[in-house]
Amino acid sequence: MEEIKSNIITEPRFDKLFVKVRFFTNTLIILFLSLTFSSLVQADGLFDFQMKLAKSGNAEAQYKVGDMYETGFGVKKNQAEAMAWTQKAASKGHETAGFKLLYWDVEKNGLKGENKGKVEALKKKANNGNPQAQYYMGKMHANGVGVKKSSKEAIGWLNKAALVGVLEAERELTTVRETQQINEQAWRAKEDKKKAQQKAKQDRERQAKLDQEKKQKAKKDAESKARADATAKQKAAEKAKADALRKQNQQKSYQAKLAAKKEAEAKKRKAQQQAQKNKKAAEEKKRKTEFESDPCSGKSARFLSTCR
Repeated sequence: MEEIKSNIITEPRFDKLFVKVRFFTNTLIILFLSLTFSSLVQADGLFDFQMKLAKSGNAEAQYKVGDMYETGFGVKKNQAEAMAWTQKAASKGHETAGFKLLYWDVEKNGLKGENKGKVEALKKKANNGNPQAQYYMGKMHANGVGVKKSSKEAIGWLNKAALVGVLEAERELTTVRETQQINEQAWRAKEDKKKAQQKAKQDRERQAKLDQEKKQKAKKDAESKARADATAKQKAAEKAKADALRKQNQQKSYQAKLAAKKEAEAKKRKAQQQAQKNKKAAEEKKRKTEFESDPCSGKSARFLSTCR
């Protein structure tokens, strides 16, 4: 029930708010279209007014008509018409028209021939405080027409012209500053990219160096291990050789001792045999002697007939 009451109260308010917003939006659209149409009508009217004056021979009007053809203000852009009307104004001594023609000439043909002296004269007038000359010097520096392209020089000249109310200088100054900002951003981005690439290169070189050092260390460790293994192997071989030689010497010593022992035993047996032999010979000799001296005193006497 409360929810139904809430809907009954709020929905009409929302509808009123929506109607107000839609009315305000439509009003803004109508106002914008009116102002745009009014500006277009005003521009067309201004062009028609200036064209009448230009056709009557007014140099300032001829210059403005040329400018309108150049920028497309109040009329369709037409560079040929812009140049024709600007030349008419210049032929009547309109100084700014002469400056514009000089700019176009240098822009198209470069700095050569008569326009060299004219550019020097333009610069002299700019140094003497001529605002239009200052504007064109700034524009030339901004676009590198006849002089070295320099945002700093361009801003310096355009500032001087803008301070005394040259609207073209204000517009050109805005363009130069925006371009300068874009160029600075591009330069910073390029520098950042360059730094990033340089850092990446340094990181790669550092990593490559570390990898190389690691590789060299591993190689040295492997060589050291190989030398240590070779030394250990050599020592083991020498030890085995020494053990074999010692064993061989021990075997020889044992065999020599055994041979000496055998020889000593053989000598001893021989000596014993010789002693026994000598003993027997002595006994035999003794018996023989005894027998010869007393034949009947021996054991064999019982076998002798003379001793019975």
